[in-house]
Amino acid sequence: MMCDSTKRPSRMKSSLRSVSRLVSAGILLGATMATAQAVTLNEWDIYNYPQQTEAVDEAVKAFQQKNPGITIQRSVHSFEDTRIPLKLALTAGDGPQIAQVNQGGGDMGSLVKDKLLWPLDDYAKTYGWTTRFPDSILKRNRWSDKQDFGSGKLYGVASLGEMVGLYYNKALLDKAGVAVPKTLPELEAAMEKLKAAGTPPMMLGLLDGNMGQQLLSTVWEAQIESKDRKALDDLIYDVGGTFKDDKLVKAASMMKSWKDKGYFFPGFEGIGHDDAATLFQNGQAAFLVSGTWYLGQFKDNKDVHFAAMPMGEGVQHALMVGGTDLAFSITNTAKTKEQQDAAAKFIDYIVSDEMANRWLKVGFLPAGTSKNAQIPADNPLLAETYQVWVTLNEHDGLGHYLDWATPTMNAELNQNVQLLLAGRQTPEQMVTNFDNNYQRYLKTLKH
Repeated sequence: MMCDSTKRPSRMKSSLRSVSRLVSAGILLGATMATAQAVTLNEWDIYNYPQQTEAVDEAVKAFQQKNPGITIQRSVHSFEDTRIPLKLALTAGDGPQIAQVNQGGGDMGSLVKDKLLWPLDDYAKTYGWTTRFPDSILKRNRWSDKQDFGSGKLYGVASLGEMVGLYYNKALLDKAGVAVPKTLPELEAAMEKLKAAGTPPMMLGLLDGNMGQQLLSTVWEAQIESKDRKALDDLIYDVGGTFKDDKLVKAASMMKSWKDKGYFFPGFEGIGHDDAATLFQNGQAAFLVSGTWYLGQFKDNKDVHFAAMPMGEGVQHALMVGGTDLAFSITNTAKTKEQQDAAAKFIDYIVSDEMANRWLKVGFLPAGTSKNAQIPADNPLLAETYQVWVTLNEHDGLGHYLDWATPTMNAELNQNVQLLLAGRQTPEQMVTNFDNNYQRYLKTLKH
């Protein structure tokens, strides 16, 4: 818009013309800026539960009111649509500008490799995401140019968090004269006392799903100090290492001893994980080690509470198994700087404190933490859980689901925990099986 200085007319002859030109230029510049601000973005997310989708619809409406030049066209998809269909759409050039992307090599890693996502590091600095979220959360969305998972550039930020901890029935504990355990030895002593009082100590469902492996993972990570997390991070992010860890063997040995002492709910081998959760909800056992995805189900039983998993001896700030939901990313269909900036502004809103309060209102755990969080008064279980989440992230303590380590580790974990508790293999044999699976996978990465 600026005049070329080599062709500037004489001030004496054309002052009026200059004023006129400047006014015209100002009008044109204002029009151009208004046009630049009018951005329409397509967004894909997987929030299809009624309360979730209502919360995101409200968020989109609030965001557009705050940013009248930006229009968000939201589209709700299934989890599977975030995988192959998303990649096909982006490759064809007609996918969304903002999308929730599943973490891991087959999904986010693949999109990064094909240059279908924009790195977000500059926006992370602008909006303070690197201080709002601990490194343990952001690393899940980092990929290097060499396809190293967990390091390099940031390609997404998540809105919801989740963790595996200790649910307990306070009424059953009080009846048996048992305090809420803070350490693994205290947990074992509590289960012994409950068993003697005729109360099934620990609910477990081993027939399907991941409840068994999550118990094993949780007992292992409860023995790991958060500041000493590098070995586990390296393992999960395929940097290298070994599953042959004394603390994992100890976790397996503890689980086997709990089974032998009758601490698990009778018939746990034939109970599914959701059925086990329902039995616990109905007061059939004192403890359940599981994830925050059951918060909504347990909300109405005021005897049910949530705590951090009891820690190993001598541990001050243990890791807890957990993660985040799918990350919000900016895709390559955001061609212009205006689109990219607008997309980043929306992502910043979807991970903001305001959105966190909206999640809490409908009973979900936000990934971010805030001292000013507004917990609904009628949901004390969520309030307890949120405080555990805040404390955990203050110490960078969000650990890992072990099945992230290899594409086949999930089945390996489930099968081996079943064999362990059936007395068909030793803890050492099980850990060796995990490590063999891992080392085989590492070799495929070197090709």
